[in-house]
Amino acid sequence: MPNIKKEIETLKAKLARLEQEQQEAERESQALSDASDQFDKILEEQGISLEAFIAHDLKKFSRIVNKLEKTGRASRSKTAPRQVRKKVIRKKRAARKTTHNIKIPAGTYAKLPNNPEQVFKVKEKGPRPKALKEYAEQVGLEKFLEQCRID
Repeated sequence: MPNIKKEIETLKAKLARLEQEQQEAERESQALSDASDQFDKILEEQGISLEAFIAHDLKKFSRIVNKLEKTGRASRSKTAPRQVRKKVIRKKRAARKTTHNIKIPAGTYAKLPNNPEQVFKVKEKGPRPKALKEYAEQVGLEKFLEQCRID
């Protein structure tokens, strides 16, 4: 019960504050419309167009307009959050199934079953030919060296 009373009191206070803000806004809009009417009347009496008046004080007006645009952008950005793109997650390739990593020693190799006439020269440093690696993995390193090594 006391919680309900407190809530009612806070809501009444909020309602009173909102009514006061509404009255102030109405007063301000009425004052602005009156000032605008008086301003138009003064310009008309003096025979000056609104464009000429604005051109005379262009720096002041542009400063004010820029300030209003900045506050407008800030309020828009707060009310409407930006759309965030989701990060694209790419699927990783399936890992190659290698039986075991065979290290082919340097030298010259030939007599591969799929290329019997081709001679491969393997240096101490550098990549090993793919065909040699595949055949060595199939047969085994010892058999490969017996069959294919020329040195």
